[in-house]
Amino acid sequence: MENSQTDNHLVNQRRRMLLGRLIGTLIVLAAVVTGMLVWRINYKSPRTNDAMIRANIVGIAPEVDGRIVELHVEDNQYVKQGDLLFVIDPRPYQAKLDQAKAELLVVEKEVESRRATSGSAEIAIERLEHQRAAAGAEVTRLEAEDEYLHNYLERLEPLAEKVYVTADQIKQARSKYAASRAALADARAKELSARSAIAEAKSESRRAVSLIAQVGNVNARIEAAKAAVTAAELDVEYCYVRAPFDAYVTNLNIREGEYAKTGTQIFALVDDRHWYAIANFKETYLRSIHPGQEAEVFLVGYPGKHYRGVVTGIGWANYPDNIKQQGVLPEVQRTLNWVILASRFPVRIEISERDAEHPLRMGMTAFVTLLDRPAGNPTLLPANEKGVTQVPQSR
Repeated sequence: MENSQTDNHLVNQRRRMLLGRLIGTLIVLAAVVTGMLVWRINYKSPRTNDAMIRANIVGIAPEVDGRIVELHVEDNQYVKQGDLLFVIDPRPYQAKLDQAKAELLVVEKEVESRRATSGSAEIAIERLEHQRAAAGAEVTRLEAEDEYLHNYLERLEPLAEKVYVTADQIKQARSKYAASRAALADARAKELSARSAIAEAKSESRRAVSLIAQVGNVNARIEAAKAAVTAAELDVEYCYVRAPFDAYVTNLNIREGEYAKTGTQIFALVDDRHWYAIANFKETYLRSIHPGQEAEVFLVGYPGKHYRGVVTGIGWANYPDNIKQQGVLPEVQRTLNWVILASRFPVRIEISERDAEHPLRMGMTAFVTLLDRPAGNPTLLPANEKGVTQVPQSR
């Protein structure tokens, strides 16, 4: 009887051992299968909780110096493209514009006057050319007459020795020849004077043309004056600073009376046209991430609400945190890491949905899951009164 009870006890003990081993094996297999499924899910649809909502920030800085006389916005206000943000005192720049316009009129009148002077100089040169030509013709005539009188006197002088001509005839011939020589010298002087007058007139004409500064159909002086007017007009326009796009005003800490300096940012605008999430994924998931991939973005601030997105880019650089620079040589730490931590790279995800009741704010914490399918292209609708773009949702 005792032997029978002992045998039953041993059988039950063996059964429990087999059952325990079977349950342990099943647990191990289930853990392996679960781990493989989780790994596959994470690989096909990687997710991360290291993400943040971002938007483009543009600092608003005036392009001219001056005192702010009008401020049309408040901090955190929504503005549309073209809305007037603030006005810098335009009076000094308007005065410069009026001065530039007056100088343009003066230059135009001066150029017109110099053009008239240049035209008069051309007419004077033409008149002097006629006078020089007449003087040249007179010199030619007198040279011929002088040569004739000189030859005539040479023929008479030998005849005087033979008493074929009288002394009065010789004296008269010499007098005519001397008068001819004087007239020829005077004519040559007049021709030389005409040539000098022509050279001086041409020099004056060239100087007048250079002062006009005409190059083809363009007058340099007038164009320079017009450019000054355009620059002054731009300065007046820059006094009225407008919103370059739909945005939210942020970090506004000024009022009317503040003196604004060129290039110094006064406040910033949060671009409302594009909202995106920057999600930092481990490098082991990068093979499963590609541009155009659909994504789901969950925000900590809006439990149960998710937004559709699309991957638009993957970061190409990540600064190493264990390398320092000493001069021109890198300083590498002598460490041995037993646990290798995967680096993270930023992935940019454009958010394609908006919800007026759940507005996006820069810096919100997000959870991002990438889906193993390409994203659609929802058509954006016009913005509502609050400036929030509505997008048809599809699940």
